[in-house]
Amino acid sequence: MTVEARALTEPWQAAYATGAHSGVSDTFKQGVGGGAGMRPHELLEAALASCMTIAARMELHDLGADDTGVSVRVEIERAEDLSRFHYALDLPVGLEAHRAAIMNRLERSPVRATLSKPLEFTAVEPA
Repeated sequence: MTVEARALTEPWQAAYATGAHSGVSDTFKQGVGGGAGMRPHELLEAALASCMTIAARMELHDLGADDTGVSVRVEIERAEDLSRFHYALDLPVGLEAHRAAIMNRLERSPVRATLSKPLEFTAVEPA
């Protein structure tokens, strides 16, 4: 499925949508913008954190454990020659025994796998 983003009338805002789901992204530049939605890099962090949280829940489900209360925090460190994703798995105390299995599942999560491959960007003609 394709995601489309279009400019909104407010400076630095864009609406994005795919199918029935949509949102607004925003950034703060030169004293303008910010606050209407997540920044574009935060959307990348959200994609990875969401995917890893779902993967953690699936692993707990497969282990027959309670799959609620788990969360993953993600932050991008952007350097000149490298983008590094830092992530932390937060588990309720009663689920700590499953940490190794869950971390293994996070390493194989689909968005992490996608972001771990070399990336290529191709411009296509407008439809």
